[in-house]
Amino acid sequence: MEYPQFKSNLVFVDHRGTFAPLSLNSYDKEWLQSNVSFNPQIYTLRGLHFQVGEKSQAKLIKVITGSIVDFIVDIREDSPEYMILYSYDMKPGDELLVPRGFAHGFMTTSFNTIVQYLVDNDYSPESEGSIYWKEVDRLYDNLNSYVLFGELTDDIIIMSDKDYLTKNFKLNK
Repeated sequence: MEYPQFKSNLVFVDHRGTFAPLSLNSYDKEWLQSNVSFNPQIYTLRGLHFQVGEKSQAKLIKVITGSIVDFIVDIREDSPEYMILYSYDMKPGDELLVPRGFAHGFMTTSFNTIVQYLVDNDYSPESEGSIYWKEVDRLYDNLNSYVLFGELTDDIIIMSDKDYLTKNFKLNK
């Protein structure tokens, strides 16, 4: 059974800017697609997303600029870690391998955050699902600790309509 892998990588900085390699050889995967997410606002939340069955996806997450709190939940029903929340503070150069069978999401903790992620399977709308972030034990408290003033509310957080409306994953607790 595969588990998440976190690496803090070197970022090279000089007068031109930054350079951060992505460690493709460190993982035994064939990446099919590279996605880039630009998030101009702090407290932008994406996720928790997953695909099931043969279209399940592993993801390699890399922060290019800004910072995020990345969170994943093991949704493999046969796993001893089923429904366990993992959370990672990520800054430029950090990368996280998210295995198949995990729901994934992140929240930006700074403005103008760019996140790149590679996936090892094609996107399949028929196989996709998501978990509403407030349905995951301890996630609210975890994310709330990043709010500079007050509490994390629906007025502060920036989400897609699709993520707000999701209720299609039944939590088997």
